[in-house]
Amino acid sequence: MIFLPRGNPVKEKVNPARVNLPEAMGKLRGGSFSGYMRFDSDEGTGVVIFEKGRLISALFQYRKSDKRLIAYDAIARIFEISIQGAAELNIYRVDAELALGIHGLLHGDYVYRGQEIKLVDVCSLLETIKRTCLTGCLRVYAEDKVSLIFYEEGCAKGFFLDGFSRLQQMADVGKSVAKLPGAKLDLLATRHSDEIVLADLMASADLGTIWRKLRSAVN
Repeated sequence: MIFLPRGNPVKEKVNPARVNLPEAMGKLRGGSFSGYMRFDSDEGTGVVIFEKGRLISALFQYRKSDKRLIAYDAIARIFEISIQGAAELNIYRVDAELALGIHGLLHGDYVYRGQEIKLVDVCSLLETIKRTCLTGCLRVYAEDKVSLIFYEEGCAKGFFLDGFSRLQQMADVGKSVAKLPGAKLDLLATRHSDEIVLADLMASADLGTIWRKLRSAVN
């Protein structure tokens, strides 16, 4: 399962079997889109991230294991489940900075995973983040609610909350996900944004060809 807040909705609850995905991705690229496409299925979840029109990341996470696919392998699996009519597509807009942050999060390394908040000394955890100058993300989630706090060298950069397209400097404590029953947290370490080298996956491969081959195989 991939836990992410919902950004600013562009399209929601779309059946991707009715969409020519390479053409749709081409329109997002041509419109200098920043944000992500999310594909949810019983098998797993796929996320495709755009930053200023560049397709910078694709990931498919299987639901019942830690197995994941990245780059073109992920795109191919996303295309397959979409063609089979076995997925739901949601598209959310975020700004370029947040798109890079989401990319870093999805490819980050776990420091803590699935910790129940009621069993965590949160003050001590935040002090550790500061003391170790961690660059990364603290993810808090319960049911379908998710909040992210991004850190750079131990200092909080801001919150990514449902419905927003950019990092927020303040969060409503009264509506905090951490207060919900069964809330858990993950802490992930990521690379500094200056250290991330990004390629445009649409510039180095013809996604239309991949799409057509998969459609022929399914049909």
